Order: sequence, then C-alpha cells, then structure tokens
Amino acid sequence: MYIKHELYAADIAGIAAENLPWQKLANKTLLLTGATGLIGTVLVDALMKKNRYGLNLTILAAGRNEKISAERFADYAGDKNFRFVKLDVNSPIEIADSVDFVIHAASNTHPLLYSTKPVETMTANILGTHNLLEFCRVKNVSRFVFVSSVEIYGKALRPEDIFDEKYCGYIDCNTLRAGYPESKRAGEALCQAYISQHGLDVTIARLSRVYGATIRLDDSKAMSEFIMNGVRGEDIVLKSQGLPRFSYCCATDAACGILYCLLNGNCGEAYNVADSSEILSLREIAEYISGLNGRKVIFELPTETQRKGFSVVVNAIMTNDKLRGLGWSPKDDTRSGVKKTVEILRSIVK
Repeated sequence: MYIKHELYAADIAGIAAENLPWQKLANKTLLLTGATGLIGTVLVDALMKKNRYGLNLTILAAGRNEKISAERFADYAGDKNFRFVKLDVNSPIEIADSVDFVIHAASNTHPLLYSTKPVETMTANILGTHNLLEFCRVKNVSRFVFVSSVEIYGKALRPEDIFDEKYCGYIDCNTLRAGYPESKRAGEALCQAYISQHGLDVTIARLSRVYGATIRLDDSKAMSEFIMNGVRGEDIVLKSQGLPRFSYCCATDAACGILYCLLNGNCGEAYNVADSSEILSLREIAEYISGLNGRKVIFELPTETQRKGFSVVVNAIMTNDKLRGLGWSPKDDTRSGVKKTVEILRSIVK
C-alpha cells in the first residue's frame, strides 16, 4: 500500500468491502492509465486489497515513469497480480496481454499544467482516448471507463444552477484555458461514437474537484495548495476573493465511484462523482484549513502564469443522485475529508 497510515488503510479496506459485483473482475485483467496519479493510486491499492480476498484480478498499471511507479507500488513488486506497463497514451497502444477492462484516468489535472503544457493536456484527453478506444475495439474489451470532469459543464448559465448529467453551460473555446474542458468534452463524444459505430461498452465518470492524501506535492490546484499549507502549518495564500463554490470529493470516495461506474453503470451513461453535502466557498475552505493550525488566510494577486490556468467558473455544484442510484455514497464530506488528508500527509511529508 502506498501510504502507511491507519486512516488511509481503513479507507482502502472500506472500498474493498463495498457491496459490488466483484465477481465480474474475478480472474480478469484490467488496464489502468494514470495509475500513479491521485485517483489511480487509490484504485490500485483498493483492487490489490481485494485481491487479498481471492479476486485474482491482474492489474496493468500504465504510466510513463517507471521510477514513480516503483516508489508508489513498491509493496506489489513481484506480485503475480500487478505489473507496471510503460505507456504513452498519445501513441497507439500495443499490449500483448488479453485485457478485459480499461479505466482511462491519465490526464493533466491541475492549472499550472493547463497553462504550461496545453497541447499535452488536450492530446491525452482526445488522442489518448481515441487510442485506448481503438485498443478496446481490437481487443474486444468488456468495458471502458472514461474518467471525465466537472469542467465539461463549463460556466453555469445562472448562479443558482446545479449540474446534473444533462446540464450544458458556457465555455469560451477561443481561450487557452478552454483546452482542458473542451478536450474532455471531445473525449466523451468519442466514447459515444465508439458505442454507436463499434458497439463498445463504455461508461463515463465525471469527477468533481478531487483531493486526497495521494496528491502530487507540486499539484497547483487551490485545494491541494491549501492542504499542503495546512500540512506545513503555514498561512494560506488566497489568490482571489475566494468566492467560488465547487463540489469536491475525497480521492478514496472518487475511486470508489469509478468502480461503481465500472461494475454497476449503464453503457453510454455519464455519472457525477461528487459529495453533495455542505458546499463551501474557496475562502471558507481556506479558513477551515488554516484554523486547524491556528494560522490565517492571506490575500495575494496571482502571477500571469497562474492566472492563465485558473478556471473562470464561479459556481460548479454537482448533483450525485444518479450515481447514488447505483448504490454509491461518499464517506467523507469536505471538512472531514480535508482534515483526514492533512493528518495523513503530516505523518509522511517532511
């Protein structure tokens, strides 16, 4: 397991204990892209935990950096059910193994990369998705899960709007920042095209803003930076008035939601993966985290590079009724999830 902490271990055990039709995965092979990422790491840990109970699922953990994989998944070295696959999704996928399921979770997911690597951000979501769908077609894969984003909804047409799976807001496509949401939209459209033209079985998991103990320490999302400020006992620097209100989801709950899409979802359907309890503004979250340490919130103007990567969305609040209908429910709200994340990371970050 990547993180040696009782709270993280309890969450992983909780995912493995979910009332899911796990037998669908028994003696099968699953390819996971973005395996060393925030959510991919949790998925690997949860599925390997389930293997301890006799699932016998082979996990092909795909990524571009073998060193990072070796560090994150050191506990699984030599395990017959785990193998790292060096893979760039922007190139045609060539894997000799028989593959039964694919989860595509590889994507740039934080603002600094949106502004400094906009081409790579788009190609992973469009070209990478196409390459994986084509791989699924050739390999006759049983199900493909595309991990999408709340960003596909764009800017709410009215401040009070709540995003269900049929909502479609505004995106100014003639901007640098549009690359991420527009490419996720295109990725979803590709999934529908392959369902219609080639009969693939595909479900889509639309994630809210996700945080958790498996974050990269250089993640530039506001929530991740706030959490790291809390871990280090620092004041929190807020580069705006902090008015936007977003739906969030702890990485362990998000990973569990993806598994519900994989095992219980209906072909062609998209499912919001979000906590729907108390919705806090960025400022309220910053004040909550700083309060855990007796620190304060400082307001500061962003740099030009930071500003280019920021979302212009004011409110992005998602319903999760559809995913709850499959049996999923989040275990953490924003306050409990953030507090737990800070506690876990304090024990491992020097």
